Amino acid sequence: MRIKFQPSGVRGDVPAGQTLLEAATALGVEIESVCGGRGTCGKCRVIASGELSGLTDMERRQLSEAERAAGYRLACQASILGDVSVVVPEESRISRVSILSAGVERRVDLEPWVSRRVVSIPKPTLAEPSADLVRLEAVWAKQWPEPLKPTLRALQQLPLAVRAAEGLVTLLCADDEVVRIEPGQGPPRLLGLALDIGTTTVVGYLLDLETGRQLAVSSLLNPQTRYGDDVVSRIEFSQHEGGLATLQREIVAAINHIIEETVALATAAGEGGISADAILAMTVVGNTTMQHLFLGISPAALAQSPYVPAMTAAQCLRAHELGINIYPDAHVWTLPNIAGWVGADTVGVLLATGIYQDQEIGLAIDIGTNGEMALGSQERLITCSTAAGPAFEGAHLSCGMRAADGAIDAVHMNEDVHWHSIGGAPPRGICGSGLVDLVAEMLRVGVINTAGFMGDGEALRNNGQAKLADRLRQIGRQRAFELVSESQGAGGRPVLVTQRDVRELQLAKGAIRAGIEILIKELGIGREDVRRVYLAGAFGNYIRPQSALAIGLIPHFPNAEIIPVGNAAGSGAKMALLSRSCREQAMALIHSVEYLELSARADFQQEFAEAMLF
Repeated sequence: MRIKFQPSGVRGDVPAGQTLLEAATALGVEIESVCGGRGTCGKCRVIASGELSGLTDMERRQLSEAERAAGYRLACQASILGDVSVVVPEESRISRVSILSAGVERRVDLEPWVSRRVVSIPKPTLAEPSADLVRLEAVWAKQWPEPLKPTLRALQQLPLAVRAAEGLVTLLCADDEVVRIEPGQGPPRLLGLALDIGTTTVVGYLLDLETGRQLAVSSLLNPQTRYGDDVVSRIEFSQHEGGLATLQREIVAAINHIIEETVALATAAGEGGISADAILAMTVVGNTTMQHLFLGISPAALAQSPYVPAMTAAQCLRAHELGINIYPDAHVWTLPNIAGWVGADTVGVLLATGIYQDQEIGLAIDIGTNGEMALGSQERLITCSTAAGPAFEGAHLSCGMRAADGAIDAVHMNEDVHWHSIGGAPPRGICGSGLVDLVAEMLRVGVINTAGFMGDGEALRNNGQAKLADRLRQIGRQRAFELVSESQGAGGRPVLVTQRDVRELQLAKGAIRAGIEILIKELGIGREDVRRVYLAGAFGNYIRPQSALAIGLIPHFPNAEIIPVGNAAGSGAKMALLSRSCREQAMALIHSVEYLELSARADFQQEFAEAMLF
């Protein structure tokens, strides 16, 4: 069947029975879809005409009568029966996502586990016609105690290399292997790549392994998001036929794109000796599900009690085993996972903040669709995880969206509402940090009460806040607050935050707060004992601490400094790439850090119920 997408002009032939979303994905047309095609998020609205299946029940719930009359469909629900034409409106297009790559930088001594060793191999003679490898082993044994362990690829390079420069060769070693043999002094640079595979975004850092200098950074939206915005959706998709292979293929393609881009950026910046083939090492962090999908290991058991991962230990693989386009024998290390729902990204945060080495007690919080927390010091360190849901990512809210152009990321109220949108674009929706700001302000001025309920506006009017009262709406059986009017919003659409959206935030913040309270209780300390609170990740970096405190997302710690640490997981990956000791510390952490399974705690529900209140 023939399909055409506007305004991109992309057209192609697709099989009958595919949904519009599947056809768009196959043809490279990006349409926002954060629920994995289940129809629950309602973000994939398109205007379609032609031979299509009838409206589904999900579409009748998600689309207004006016939208249905105008030809709107949910791309994930409408199946193609004949030739069709599709208009992707602005609000359904994936915008440039604001991706945080910078993170706290803790100084580490350069201690690379990739090295170059230059040796001179004597020539063979008729009197001594020993093999090239035998002569190399003899030279090696005089300088280094460990045995020589060349890979097959390195052995294949040996004969030509030893004869190209009068026996002077460079051995490039990764860990205990010689992975490459080159004539003379070898390549001008040894490169490494540190990767943070997030549920929503992927960030890569290209580093010079001999100087420790960062040469380039590249980031993109995790392409797996089209199969589900959260890890549970992706775990479900991975169990479909071919699903696991699809998700692994998508993340490997994204990594290869990052490799190409970092190499191009470094070269354009005037750096010499830059090529993908010069990348001999990689470190990878991500939550436990992302690590499984990257390695092509089924994560199905993570979604079922007792939530057991296939593996937690660090893994070392060769790049060619994973289809990564760097030097084929490059060592790729995935840092260890602590438990099923506390992954290598948390290990990266611990490395970057150094909590596990501190004498004073610190709390690290990485908030996303899943919230991971670690509390303690060098004496004892406890971690836990809570299912915060999509509210902090802005995904499943009625007008929620990722932190992309047009997303409201900050709100302030006085007699009226003032907001800021990313990129200065007309507002399309609200992201997590904007929602926390908004709810904190609504609470402060009395639009909602401590239970999270919106009033009818009468109290606001009596208090001289008529403009705020005028923003309250009744939509069906629930109230809503008009943050942005139709005239201000992108595409003439308002941005409304509903009572249900506020409840979603309460559920999310309640889960995070309950986790923190149980960690404090388990460690047997008071709030006054905590000296530092690290807010990790994009949400933690952009949220205003006073708003987080106002809604009760985090408790008040009277003696603590609140420190946004950015992409600390990525910083930890870089540390493990540049320092063998840091990598070994990461591997040792899983044996010393205690994991607390909150679902097994009898007191979690009570803490959660109390934490729901603002």
